[in-house]
Amino acid sequence: MPKIMLKNLTKTYKEETAIDNISMEIENRELMALVGHSGCGKTTMLRLISGLIHPDKGSIWIDGFDVTQTKAEKRDVVMVFQENLLFPHLTVAENIAFGLRMQRSPRKKRIEKTRELLDLMQLPDLEKRYPSQLSGGQQQRVALARALALEPKVLLLDEPLSNLDPKLRDDLRDLILKLHKEFRMTSILVTHDRDEAMMMADRIAVMYYGKLLQLDKPINIYNKPVSREVASLFGQCNFIPGSLNDGVFQTGGYRFTVPALKRGGRVEACVRSEHIKIVRPGNDRLIGVVTEKKFVGGQSILKVAVGSLIFVARGSNYFDLEIGNQVGLDIDWSQVSFNGF
Repeated sequence: MPKIMLKNLTKTYKEETAIDNISMEIENRELMALVGHSGCGKTTMLRLISGLIHPDKGSIWIDGFDVTQTKAEKRDVVMVFQENLLFPHLTVAENIAFGLRMQRSPRKKRIEKTRELLDLMQLPDLEKRYPSQLSGGQQQRVALARALALEPKVLLLDEPLSNLDPKLRDDLRDLILKLHKEFRMTSILVTHDRDEAMMMADRIAVMYYGKLLQLDKPINIYNKPVSREVASLFGQCNFIPGSLNDGVFQTGGYRFTVPALKRGGRVEACVRSEHIKIVRPGNDRLIGVVTEKKFVGGQSILKVAVGSLIFVARGSNYFDLEIGNQVGLDIDWSQVSFNGF
């Protein structure tokens, strides 16, 4: 049985629907990422699962029990917020042990658990410091330790890395993955960072204006997006309208043989920039003109106009190309996804 089941959840604020009839299952010990633009309902979903708010319609099941109306403190679910919300008047050790103290756990257990988590979080000799004396990364580690001290069945993470610099993000991301596996928890991560979701999650749920657009493994979200909105969230994509009939894609006067696709009708091709190769012009390929060039890290990003079509390609071998150069485009059609209108 799945660890968490959400059945037809709906949540409305005044006249705005934050969660629109969403159903999904999160498996036991799975790390799922919720991804989508700001205001799409990701944090509202976490707050519903945690019990901080209640749905207008639908139900929430954890371990086979309907907890829809169960109080937050009775759900065995802990949430770590974007703002760490540490108690400024308590020391690091007191912050970590706060939940255990509220549960009236024995003093010996509180001390042992706090020491264990201080070591696990790589916070040696900081137990007597106050939050104001810690770096941002250290504060977030303390917030995570405070949540783990309660040994929850479900850990909810609401953009816990968004306020950290890149190096700290990498370190804490690796730590969260390690803790997720060691504590054998079911975890749900809200993030705006598509790379973070791809690297961390077993599956990704893509949300859009309160709706669930796609729930799948990261590789399928990237290679087989169900819509333009999903494709756009996960990297540069060239959207090309056309028609698909008997394995032939037609657009702008061009015809391309597309492997293993026989359905017909109007479609939109999603061509990732890395699946376009810039080559010498030839009669057997698309020919266009470079209209824009940018340098990013070890790659050049080029815009190429082919008649009325605009393609974006990137690669590490295009530094000598200049605006106005004529080039050929070689598209790997086996990697292209198609969405119907």
